[in-house]
Amino acid sequence: MKKIIVISVLFLFVFFFMVNKKTGNNEPIVETYPWQVTILPDGRSRVFGIVFGETTLKEVDDILNSRPTIALFEENEKLSLEAYYKNVSLGGMIGSFIITLNASIPQLNNIKKKSAKQKRAENNGKRYELDKLASDESKKIAVKNLIYIPTVQLDEEIIVKRFGKPTHKIKLKTKEIGWHYLYPEKGLDLIYKEEGKEVLQYVLPKNFNYLLEPLQSH
Repeated sequence: MKKIIVISVLFLFVFFFMVNKKTGNNEPIVETYPWQVTILPDGRSRVFGIVFGETTLKEVDDILNSRPTIALFEENEKLSLEAYYKNVSLGGMIGSFIITLNASIPQLNNIKKKSAKQKRAENNGKRYELDKLASDESKKIAVKNLIYIPTVQLDEEIIVKRFGKPTHKIKLKTKEIGWHYLYPEKGLDLIYKEEGKEVLQYVLPKNFNYLLEPLQSH
């Protein structure tokens, strides 16, 4: 069933493949596609024009031309600050972004104190809604990790053609049929599902064990 869906969007990928590298005036195209991961001289990575550890959330707003929903999450006594951008269009592809911010422990605790509204989140965790002041402050914080969920479904042939052959391939531990395509040199875990949406998780290449260790554990 999924292959039938993929055929309908194959033309888009062929088009992207043809125009991916240069424009008509020989100028590089802005990085707008999930396979365009650049490793910088200092070892950091850039994808969608976002540099991990450098690009602030305010700059992400401008890059994606969108405004996110920002929330603080608490699970197993650990806090994380996340921004969610829904259905962003880049280069003809539509997808959603989940940005984890590189907030310090004091910053996270301070935001928690100021956040009055609390809701139940997944895995028995907690979700805190930010007021305007806390949201404005979060815009100054740099990106730590990024998750991209495209609306277009991929097949394995397209994944290898666009992203390259993975260093490792690990079967999903869930009931869904699929694989983790792992690219340590890019800091990317591409989760392929035979049915359902793909999920692309990006981290700094030096932090790739953050994605790998949970997959290797029993």
